[in-house]
This record gives sequence, C-alpha cells and structure tokens, in this order.
Amino acid sequence: MSDFTLEGGCQCGAIRYRLTAPPLMAYACHCSECRRTTASAFGVSCAVLQDTMEITRGTLKRIDWEVESGAHRYGEFCGACGSRIRNGDVPSRGVFSLRAGTLDDQQWAEPVAHTWLSSKVGWFSVPDDALTFDAQPTDYTPIIEAYQKRRGLA
Repeated sequence: MSDFTLEGGCQCGAIRYRLTAPPLMAYACHCSECRRTTASAFGVSCAVLQDTMEITRGTLKRIDWEVESGAHRYGEFCGACGSRIRNGDVPSRGVFSLRAGTLDDQQWAEPVAHTWLSSKVGWFSVPDDALTFDAQPTDYTPIIEAYQKRRGLA
C-alpha cells in the first residue's frame, strides 16, 4: 500500500477529496466544452484512477450531457459554490478527469500536452515542449509517459 496522498477541494471548502496515487497525466484541453466549463481559454485536467479518489467531505452534485460525437459524459461539482471537481464517461472507463485547479498542490497540475488545438483561441501560445493534438488523442500513452517522466514517476 502506498503512502501517497494528494488533497484538494472546491472553492468554498464544502467538498474535499483525497487521492491515494499520483495522477496518470495532466493535459490542457482547448475544446469548446472545457472552455465553457472552466470559463477560460482551456481546461487543465488530471487523469486519476477512480479507485484512488475519495470524497472526504461533502456530497457532489452531478450533471449529464451528450457530446457532439454522441458519447455520454457527466460532471460532478459542489452544490454550494458550483466548482467543477471531476468529469467522467458513461459507461465508466475507470478514470476521472479531475479539474486540476482543485488540487491543493498545483505542481501536479502542470500539463504536458494540449488537446483540441483545432478549437484553440488565437491569442494563446502552446509551450514549445508540449505534446500537441488537433483533436481528441486516440492513444494517451505518449501523454502518460511524458507526464510520468516530468514528475519523476517513471
């Protein structure tokens, strides 16, 4: 059993969570859904295994929707302040897309990749060392490997 612990929560503190394993990866997504959800130019997410994330305070609210491809997604958020905590797929693939800004330690939120660059706002410049994808990656292995290497986990 690992002694790893990483915590985070919503803006108002009503929701708190604990991760018992490091994120698999962190990436910035420039799709219109992430831009709307974050009210920003892109969203930064950390992929975490569902069984490594525990809600330690509060109860998440949930919203479900269908994306352009016809896939079903859900988002969970704080009912008090509205902070989005995590997203997932229906049916579940065993991974949450954790909103990286909710982490207490932002060092874990540094993205190694940028996805959906075909939707990127014109004024943002992608870092030269980032992995880049015009749409949704079909293989996340390069992103996971780059993140694990950067974080010293590989």
